[in-house]
Amino acid sequence: MNQIQAVTVERDEGYWTHQDLPEWDEGTPRAECIAWAAANGGDFVVIWFEADAPENLIERYFDDGDIDISDWNPVCDKAGSFLLSIHDTEDGPVALFFAPNEQEGK
Repeated sequence: MNQIQAVTVERDEGYWTHQDLPEWDEGTPRAECIAWAAANGGDFVVIWFEADAPENLIERYFDDGDIDISDWNPVCDKAGSFLLSIHDTEDGPVALFFAPNEQEGK
């Protein structure tokens, strides 16, 4: 299996999804998602907008109803990680990163 690789991110109103990320929905079992990440040699890191974005962006999104989150630039601190998706959920925007497992001897 080819391992997923980082690609150029071009966000639309702040949202974006990696073209090689499977099209999961809320009915997809969590175990299936975790197995996909493991098969690609890594894990997911989730960063929630509400916990990460500056207060003014949070207020603009939740209080004013402005769904443009282009000003939010979440960062994953795991070595080699890259963005898989920034998408909306029932609980607000979330950034999904892929973090490759550390390889011995590197």
